[in-house]
Order: sequence, then structure tokens, then C-alpha cells
Amino acid sequence: MAFEGSSARASAASADVDRVAVTELEAARGRELRGYARHLGLTEDEAADAVQEVLLRLWVTLDSGVSVVQPEAWAFKSLYRLCMDAHRWRRRARGLTDRLGLGLKVSTRTDATDRIAVWTAAERLPERQRLALYLRYRADLPFDEIGEILGVAAVSARSHVSRALATLRVAFHEEDDR
Repeated sequence: MAFEGSSARASAASADVDRVAVTELEAARGRELRGYARHLGLTEDEAADAVQEVLLRLWVTLDSGVSVVQPEAWAFKSLYRLCMDAHRWRRRARGLTDRLGLGLKVSTRTDATDRIAVWTAAERLPERQRLALYLRYRADLPFDEIGEILGVAAVSARSHVSRALATLRVAFHEEDDR
């Protein structure tokens, strides 16, 4: 009986360690995880739900005794897979509704396609412009916070965003002219 009690205490201690690891990850990287999910095309609510799902999966994985050497990397990789699953599910659902004659509005498809095209083009921007653009329009941060994150003045952050937008406008106008 003494053995069962010590086993229960060890199990409870392990669960506490797992809970702390997940809580620390959420505190340290929760915002970046949500931003990454948004960057991968999820809405704000979907991104928040996806991050919570990933954190829950991490906790369950740790609680099952599996050793996760790099929880941050594990979480980002799992989040990527979860986001891709969401996109695949939408594509399948759209195919099903099309076959059933319930098709989605064309503007919904165009908006999603346009968003993907814009963020794909943004990936080719210089790093500071890309990060500033991402922080402004995906993370919805004000220029002073963007400046703090990038280590520049708020005016410089605004300039990086403006230059990024100008570059994207030129790129899309050239594409339209073809």
C-alpha cells in the first residue's frame, strides 16, 4: 500500500511538471503560435482554438510519458500540421458542397485566394519589411510595439510597412499587366 501512495504522488508530481511546461510554453510563445496559425491562413478564432488544441496535445503527450526534447519546436510543428489539416478539410468540404450543388460564394474563394497570394508574395520581401508587415496586419500591433520588437523606432517600423506595401502593389500591378 505504501508503494501505491508513492506511485500516485509521483504521478501527480509528473502531471504538475507537465502542466507547468505547457503553461510556460503558452506564456512564452502563445502569441507567436497564434500569429503563426494566422500566418498559415486561419482566422483569429480558429488560430486561438488551434493553439489550445496543440497545447492540449502537448500536455497529453507529456502526461503519457513521451519525452519531448524541444516542446516549442514540437508545438510549432504540430500547429503547422493542424492548420494544414484545417485547409484540407475545407477543400474537401468545398468539393462536397460543389458536388451537391450547394457551392460557396465566389467572393469567399477569391478572398481566401487573394490572402494566400498576398502572404505568399510577402514571403519574398526583405526580412524587416516582411516581419513589420506580418506584425502590423497579422498580429495587429501598433507601430510602436512593432518598433520595439524589431529594435527600431516606430517611424522606422512604419517605413518598413510602407515600403513592403509599395513593393507588393508593384508586384501585383505587374502581374495584372501580364
